[in-house]
Amino acid sequence: MSVAARVAKEMDVRLGDEVGYTIRFEDKSCQNTRLKYLTDGMLLRESMIDPTLSKYGVIVLDEAHERTLSTDILFGLIKEVLKKRKDLKVVVMSATLNAERFQNYFTGAPLLDVPGRMFPVEIFYTPKPETDYLAAAIKTVS
Repeated sequence: MSVAARVAKEMDVRLGDEVGYTIRFEDKSCQNTRLKYLTDGMLLRESMIDPTLSKYGVIVLDEAHERTLSTDILFGLIKEVLKKRKDLKVVVMSATLNAERFQNYFTGAPLLDVPGRMFPVEIFYTPKPETDYLAAAIKTVS
């Protein structure tokens, strides 16, 4: 919801018109929506009504490495849809994905490697277990 709201704001359009979203129990989209954000479960639900996902020209599956039951089912579904719809474009994204495995699964799909920046990470351990993690986190960062 927040990503859709931000994109709508940056595009200077009303949320629910050109940019929208669908989550459980809430659909903020219309016939004019051109960019729609959905959960994996909602896209699966839409596929039950429209098995070829005919109203989509591009599907972006982000955070593919999370491998939930819904995303795994979507991968299988989309692989079948791609056999019927040569016009459909699919982008699978992840920062930590085994790209070659997905390339093979989607029969030699092109791979775009976008290098990112690594930021240093410091790990702090408490000498003993904390009873109030929020207070301990505030104390640590201040």
